[in-house]
Amino acid sequence: MKAIIIEDEEIIAKVLLNKIKKVAPDIDVVTILPSLKTARKWFGENAEPDLLFMDIQLSDGVSFDIFNDFNLKCPVIFTTAYDEFAIRAFKVNGVDYLLKPVIDQDLAEAINKCRK
Repeated sequence: MKAIIIEDEEIIAKVLLNKIKKVAPDIDVVTILPSLKTARKWFGENAEPDLLFMDIQLSDGVSFDIFNDFNLKCPVIFTTAYDEFAIRAFKVNGVDYLLKPVIDQDLAEAINKCRK
Protein backbone atom coordinates (compact mmCIF):
# COMPACT_ATOMS: atom_id res chain seq x y z
CA MET A 1 0.00 0.00 0.00
CA LYS A 2 1.46 3.35 -1.06
CA ALA A 3 0.85 6.40 1.12
CA ILE A 4 1.89 10.02 1.43
CA ILE A 5 2.06 12.31 4.42
CA ILE A 6 1.10 15.97 4.20
CA GLU A 7 2.56 17.66 7.27
CA ASP A 8 4.36 20.99 7.56
CA GLU A 9 6.24 20.28 10.80
CA GLU A 10 9.28 18.16 9.91
CA ILE A 11 9.71 16.57 13.35
CA ILE A 12 6.03 15.61 13.56
CA ALA A 13 6.19 14.18 10.03
CA LYS A 14 9.17 12.01 10.97
CA VAL A 15 7.49 10.83 14.16
CA LEU A 16 4.36 9.92 12.19
CA LEU A 17 6.45 8.11 9.58
CA ASN A 18 8.15 6.06 12.31
CA LYS A 19 4.79 5.23 13.89
CA ILE A 20 3.42 4.09 10.52
CA LYS A 21 6.48 1.86 9.99
CA LYS A 22 5.97 0.41 13.47
CA VAL A 23 2.24 -0.37 13.28
CA ALA A 24 1.98 -1.11 9.52
CA PRO A 25 5.37 -2.03 8.05
CA ASP A 26 3.77 -2.96 4.72
CA ILE A 27 2.80 0.66 4.04
CA ASP A 28 5.27 2.42 1.76
CA VAL A 29 5.29 6.15 2.48
CA VAL A 30 6.53 7.46 -0.85
CA THR A 31 6.90 11.10 0.17
CA ILE A 32 6.29 13.70 2.84
CA LEU A 33 4.81 16.93 1.51
CA PRO A 34 5.34 20.02 3.71
CA SER A 35 2.83 22.44 2.16
CA LEU A 36 -0.22 22.93 -0.03
CA LYS A 37 2.06 24.17 -2.79
CA THR A 38 4.17 21.01 -2.82
CA ALA A 39 1.06 18.82 -2.47
CA ARG A 40 -0.58 20.46 -5.48
CA LYS A 41 2.57 19.97 -7.52
CA TRP A 42 2.89 16.32 -6.42
CA PHE A 43 -0.76 15.46 -7.19
CA GLY A 44 -0.41 17.16 -10.57
CA GLU A 45 2.52 14.92 -11.49
CA ASN A 46 1.81 11.59 -9.76
CA ALA A 47 -0.84 8.92 -9.46
CA GLU A 48 -3.07 9.08 -6.43
CA PRO A 49 -1.73 7.06 -3.48
CA ASP A 50 -3.67 4.28 -1.76
CA LEU A 51 -3.76 6.21 1.50
CA LEU A 52 -3.19 9.78 2.62
CA PHE A 53 -2.12 11.02 6.06
CA MET A 54 -2.98 14.69 6.23
CA ASP A 55 -2.51 17.50 8.73
CA ILE A 56 -5.17 20.20 8.40
CA GLN A 57 -3.47 23.48 9.32
CA LEU A 58 -0.44 23.91 7.07
CA SER A 59 1.93 26.86 6.85
CA ASP A 60 0.36 28.01 3.58
CA GLY A 61 -3.30 27.21 4.19
CA VAL A 62 -5.82 24.53 5.05
CA SER A 63 -5.28 21.09 3.54
CA PHE A 64 -8.97 20.79 2.59
CA ASP A 65 -8.15 23.11 -0.32
CA ILE A 66 -6.45 20.19 -2.07
CA PHE A 67 -9.88 18.61 -2.56
CA ASN A 68 -10.97 21.72 -4.48
CA ASP A 69 -8.12 21.18 -6.95
CA PHE A 70 -8.09 17.39 -7.29
CA ASN A 71 -10.80 14.74 -7.34
CA LEU A 72 -9.14 12.42 -4.82
CA LYS A 73 -10.78 9.12 -4.02
CA CYS A 74 -8.20 7.62 -1.65
CA PRO A 75 -9.00 7.33 2.04
CA VAL A 76 -7.59 10.02 4.31
CA ILE A 77 -6.46 9.74 7.91
CA PHE A 78 -6.38 13.25 9.32
CA THR A 79 -3.74 13.95 11.97
CA THR A 80 -4.21 17.32 13.60
CA ALA A 81 -4.08 19.29 16.81
CA TYR A 82 -7.48 20.84 16.09
CA ASP A 83 -10.78 19.15 16.84
CA GLU A 84 -13.05 21.73 15.16
CA PHE A 85 -12.53 20.32 11.64
CA ALA A 86 -13.79 16.79 12.30
CA ILE A 87 -17.14 17.09 10.53
CA ARG A 88 -15.56 18.68 7.47
CA ALA A 89 -12.91 15.93 7.39
CA PHE A 90 -15.48 13.20 6.94
CA LYS A 91 -16.95 15.02 3.95
CA VAL A 92 -13.68 14.64 2.01
CA ASN A 93 -12.74 10.95 2.22
CA GLY A 94 -11.89 11.09 5.93
CA VAL A 95 -11.67 7.61 7.42
CA ASP A 96 -10.38 8.70 10.81
CA TYR A 97 -9.49 11.89 12.66
CA LEU A 98 -6.57 11.51 15.04
CA LEU A 99 -5.57 14.25 17.43
CA LYS A 100 -1.88 14.90 17.99
CA PRO A 101 0.09 13.44 19.54
CA VAL A 102 -1.03 10.36 17.61
CA ILE A 103 -1.28 7.21 19.71
CA ASP A 104 0.08 4.03 18.09
CA GLN A 105 -3.05 1.99 18.80
CA ASP A 106 -5.32 4.67 17.31
CA LEU A 107 -3.11 4.86 14.22
CA ALA A 108 -3.19 1.07 13.79
CA GLU A 109 -6.99 1.03 14.07
CA ALA A 110 -7.32 3.87 11.55
CA ILE A 111 -5.07 2.07 9.06
CA ASN A 112 -7.10 -1.13 9.52
CA LYS A 113 -10.26 0.81 8.65
CA CYS A 114 -8.63 1.78 5.37
CA ARG A 115 -7.75 -1.80 4.59
CA LYS A 116 -11.42 -2.84 4.72
